Amino acid sequence: MAMSRLRGSVWALVAGLGAAILPGVASAQSVAAQQPAAQRSAVVLPFEGEATEDLLGSAEATLRGALLARGITTPDRAAVNIGMGLTPPTDPLGIGRAAHIMGATYALRGQVRPLTGQYNLSLTLVDAATGRSATREENVPDEGAGEVYGRMLDALLDPSTWGPPPVDPAVEREAAARRQAEADAARQRDADAAAATQRAADEAARRSAADAAAHPVRRFDAGGPFSLAGGLMAGGRLSGVHQPTGPVRNGTAPAEATAAAVALRVDGSYGIAALNGLELAASVMLLTVPTSALGLGVGAQYTFPTSGRLPLRGTAGVLVGLWQGLSGARATTAWINPFVRAEWGFTPAVAAYLGLSLDIAPADNGGVTSLGVMAGVRVRFGS
Repeated sequence: MAMSRLRGSVWALVAGLGAAILPGVASAQSVAAQQPAAQRSAVVLPFEGEATEDLLGSAEATLRGALLARGITTPDRAAVNIGMGLTPPTDPLGIGRAAHIMGATYALRGQVRPLTGQYNLSLTLVDAATGRSATREENVPDEGAGEVYGRMLDALLDPSTWGPPPVDPAVEREAAARRQAEADAARQRDADAAAATQRAADEAARRSAADAAAHPVRRFDAGGPFSLAGGLMAGGRLSGVHQPTGPVRNGTAPAEATAAAVALRVDGSYGIAALNGLELAASVMLLTVPTSALGLGVGAQYTFPTSGRLPLRGTAGVLVGLWQGLSGARATTAWINPFVRAEWGFTPAVAAYLGLSLDIAPADNGGVTSLGVMAGVRVRFGS
């Protein structure tokens, strides 16, 4: 059995040499021109496949013959077994490294699958320097195998057919670990940023809630629709009664008026629910200087802003009523009172105010017009 296998191998070698030399001379010369033949060698790995040992050995011998025809030397199987080790590598990078350590230029591995009257051959060439590889597959007839092997080798030896260099698994693992670390760091940064954003939002919500609790939004009539205010008005007379030139009947004209004007004032109001900020207003004013008089008026006033967190409000209004002199000229005349004031709410029900009041009481003898500053306290009640 061993002798027949040896004879088969020798015959296949001779047949491969004879069949491959002639058709491959021109191609071998062109490839050899790129690199001196003495510098090129190829490690031929044992062929694999479901074929018989004779067919595998014959295919390997034919490949070696085609390589020799192209000026490429091949280490014997014993050297290959020693160089590749007990567990030969199977990946292109590992095969290329082992071949490079052995001083070879290429490494070749083959797969054989028997067919009827021929066999299918798959050849893979690995460049020892870079690990780049290329694969060719053809059906090889029983006769003329050398020509097919030569054609496959010529195609495989062309660097333009080689694939990209393989990635070192260790380098790939390191790169994958680095990418994973970067992704983890990015996720952690995103999580930290999201946590910081959430903390800022929580703090803003807390401050907003605290501010809302300390300064709740209140309507202008918070504390009740009714209000009652009492205060003092002090200012200056802009005009006074004309002193008569003829005889004066007792009680019909005042003494010479002074420049001061002082009055006590009580105001009341009621907020109209349908018109936010608008109130019906009434007032009683007792003028003490420069003459004594009583004013009764009704009208309207508007408070703004109608709602908000600040306790500061503004009120503007006008009253129209009657003016009754109590001393001096005891004339009864109209009373017109435009006013504006600012209010500061200490509680929803209690506010202090400060403003300006213009009191006009026209009469046939000139009447009284005064401008004063009024200050007081307003209290709201009702529900």
